[in-house]
Amino acid sequence: MYCYPINLLQGSSILTLNWPLFAFSIVVHRMLVKRSIGLAIVLFWCLMNILLLKRQLWAPPPPITLRSVETITERIQESWGVFYHGEKIGHASQTITPKANGYQIQDRSLLRLQLLGTTQNATTHLDMDVDQEWTLEKFNFVLQVNDVKFHARGRVMPGKLILTVESGGHVTTREITLTQPPYLLAALKPYVATQQLEPGKEHHFSTFDPATLSQQVTTVVIEGREQIRIGERIEPAMRIRQRFNGISVISWLDGAGRTLKEETAAGFSLVRQSPLEAQSLSSTKSVPLDLITQTSITPDRPILTPERMHRVKLRLSGINLANFPLMNVGRQRLNQDQLEIRREDVNHLGFIELPVRQRLLDPFIQPTVFLQSDHPKISQLAAEIVRGERDARKAVIRIKNWVYKEIAKEPTVSIPNALEVLQTKKGDCNEHTVLFNALARAAGIPAKTVVGVVYLRGAFYYHAWSEVWIGEWISVDSVLNQFPADATHIKFLEGEIDRQMDVLQLIGNLKIQIIEAS
Repeated sequence: MYCYPINLLQGSSILTLNWPLFAFSIVVHRMLVKRSIGLAIVLFWCLMNILLLKRQLWAPPPPITLRSVETITERIQESWGVFYHGEKIGHASQTITPKANGYQIQDRSLLRLQLLGTTQNATTHLDMDVDQEWTLEKFNFVLQVNDVKFHARGRVMPGKLILTVESGGHVTTREITLTQPPYLLAALKPYVATQQLEPGKEHHFSTFDPATLSQQVTTVVIEGREQIRIGERIEPAMRIRQRFNGISVISWLDGAGRTLKEETAAGFSLVRQSPLEAQSLSSTKSVPLDLITQTSITPDRPILTPERMHRVKLRLSGINLANFPLMNVGRQRLNQDQLEIRREDVNHLGFIELPVRQRLLDPFIQPTVFLQSDHPKISQLAAEIVRGERDARKAVIRIKNWVYKEIAKEPTVSIPNALEVLQTKKGDCNEHTVLFNALARAAGIPAKTVVGVVYLRGAFYYHAWSEVWIGEWISVDSVLNQFPADATHIKFLEGEIDRQMDVLQLIGNLKIQIIEAS
């Protein structure tokens, strides 16, 4: 998702490195949360399909006659300009071609990101085949940013999705069990327009996101019909709301399921344009996506020397804490709206021999698509770093020190995975975290990614860090070089990028009051 801006650390007593300036992105996770720049792109990809973030609706307008089709029989091409607070930052397009027993859909997008003086163009290509009911048959998804490439393709078979992922020069194949054939988000809007769904009623769809490789349930409601202005024209439109991962999104469609407009309270919007107009970016300056600042949380009073904090007590408001059960786990204690965090004391922990062998911890040792801990490059490097150390706690320190020293702190637009980070040796918080976790797992140390916020220079910023099991779960921040992490790290979620999407519920809503800090 988002990471704090690295330039906040310059001159800080926390670190002595003169880090490069780091900007925010999105929009997608994953923070000192990347979901930093990479999540920016993941979220931007979702934006291209339905746009993100909560939006309050006005009362439904009087009904407007809008003819809906039952099937699409001719090729449909759409194109949109992508805007941020009214300034154009990219374009997107979609082509739907009827075929025997279904449709072929092509999605293309380009987002121009300004990262504190550095312009990077992020492109996505999505090709998919769907059946007559718009459910997924196969897809091919590519994210390209400069020299960083993420490629995922999949095919639906009876009861499963066969998934192949290429990233960092490594190919991974896995099967995902399906209870029913899924939709891709890009196919939902034409489906809604062609199936004559009942207005005002919730319709639930099993969907798959190729950017996060995750399944989810998406709820669609036809809110009503109204007229909207597109350029110089007034168009009749169907307004639909889509909910997923605790987020609510609005789209305006014409009767053929074509998207007229999408927008978000965060300032992003898509507006239908001609292909030539949409792709015209030559005279457009890239716009700084300063979402880090916009989404930071300023408490009622500052915390001095946060890196030294061993105990903080906070009052949280603006969100439903019941949606975040991990708030009351481990070093955190939640009592109604008050959260107390105590920095762990690792000195009392006994000797834990490597490799850690406990069946309940197996999920935190195994490799994943993004944590390729079984790859020879990862396992060999882990062995070199640990150098035969059998004490798990000492091995954690060695791995943390290596990642902190060897990985440059630079803004990185990607979907983070360990092999890619090992090759480029640069990144923000998510890149540090995935590489640390992969190395820890390769060394036999259970490790996982956690997501939340951290305090720096007067505000809390979205962030990702690690937890390792060395007798109990202990926090590790390989970007801030902290073991354990200071008590201003507030954990909301844990898991890879598919779970990190849930942190979007916090953005623009979370408020923090400092009760005690010591």
